[in-house]
Amino acid sequence: MQKWPIDVMQMGAVLLGDNVVCDGFHRARRFRVQTHIHDDHMDEFDTSKGFQDIFLSEATHSLLKAEYDADLLVRQNIFSLPAGARHDVDGDSLILVPSGHMLGAVQAVLETRSGTRLGYSGDFQWPMEDAVEVDYLVLDSTYGRPTSIRRYTQEDAEVRFMELLHRTLKLGPVNITAHRGTIERALNVMAGNINVPILGSDRLCREVGVYQEYGANVAPVIFHKSPEGKAARASERYVRLFSKGDGTPPELPKASSITLSAFMTKPDDPILEYSDRAYGVALSNHADFEGTLEYVRATKAKYVVTDNARGGGGAVELAQEIMARLRIQARPSSNEGGYEWGN
Repeated sequence: MQKWPIDVMQMGAVLLGDNVVCDGFHRARRFRVQTHIHDDHMDEFDTSKGFQDIFLSEATHSLLKAEYDADLLVRQNIFSLPAGARHDVDGDSLILVPSGHMLGAVQAVLETRSGTRLGYSGDFQWPMEDAVEVDYLVLDSTYGRPTSIRRYTQEDAEVRFMELLHRTLKLGPVNITAHRGTIERALNVMAGNINVPILGSDRLCREVGVYQEYGANVAPVIFHKSPEGKAARASERYVRLFSKGDGTPPELPKASSITLSAFMTKPDDPILEYSDRAYGVALSNHADFEGTLEYVRATKAKYVVTDNARGGGGAVELAQEIMARLRIQARPSSNEGGYEWGN
């Protein structure tokens, strides 16, 4: 079996060289990179804490500490790396570069002693300020299909979201459901633009506090069980946020619901209407198909492995399109199972 310097395993662990794994666990790898905190990139993180040195951005470290991992405060095997700084890992150099996907999200580069540069995009948006330059690249394939092209800008999506929010607030309270990162992006859009309290769980309030600590312009969130939160709920003039671990929004007679998705629903319209009180809005922090190809060009990669273990299932088509359009060698990841692959 061909052993490549890069690949992705069945559970999503991204392999760079002989000693580094990203966003997953591999028993034979001494070092793990955590590119960001979305659940589909956190597989076996608790296991990694006991076996590997873990490298991440300072902001990702802070978000993890705010969520649940009190032991992160005292662990000696978790390292926050400044953006662009080199860190030695068994004679190779590890470099983390921001990807723009969410607070703390990074691309990873492993520069070997021979000078070969192996990279992993992580999840990313396009355009971005600083695409890594590598020889071999593992590429996110969330929007890998040629049909996955937005015919609206993300600025358009934000404007439409605010128009919808103002309209539904006239009818009563609004429940907004979104994944991590997307919920904070919505708070950035809402900052200074609505005049009702925004309520959330204690965990979400802590997470928003981290965003504020790192200078993000996000609207303040009030703990929904605090006296101020209870008063807002009694007034029926509020926005309630639901994110990871917050459960399902209650069904209230006057409430409207908006689900924010990182995935596009329709190519030409960010709004999806489920009923007269329920909507979906595509606020995506992922590059679409065209942006993904532009990213590959910017990396100057000579060989690309598309991530076939997570995302929208477009890895095979994306590899084909990279070869046809960019004339760059590409293949979908092998998705080998079992942590002993490569030994």
